[in-house]
Amino acid sequence: ATHMNQSLRLALVLALLPIVAALTPQWRGLINGTVIYIVFGCIALCFFVCISKSNRPLYITSVVLTTVCTWMLWACCYMSQMYPILYPIVSASAGSHGGEEHGGR
Repeated sequence: ATHMNQSLRLALVLALLPIVAALTPQWRGLINGTVIYIVFGCIALCFFVCISKSNRPLYITSVVLTTVCTWMLWACCYMSQMYPILYPIVSASAGSHGGEEHGGR
């Protein structure tokens, strides 16, 4: 049974490897940021659970909601910069100066 579990794990890792390798750097940044939010949320949760004896459900709910909401705000801002809808338009007249007024050729 353990040999089957190990081979199943190996097959799962080998199946997921091309997917993870195909991720663009933008998506890796989103995944890394998500992992950081999860770690900080767990640290805050452990801190408040260990410190507080009364109102523990209130603290747990507050920490989880705060972590999720701040992650969603960060993720939306991050993803909006990954593939912007509007790109800057450089006009031909602005780029044709060549910087003569600043010593360009």
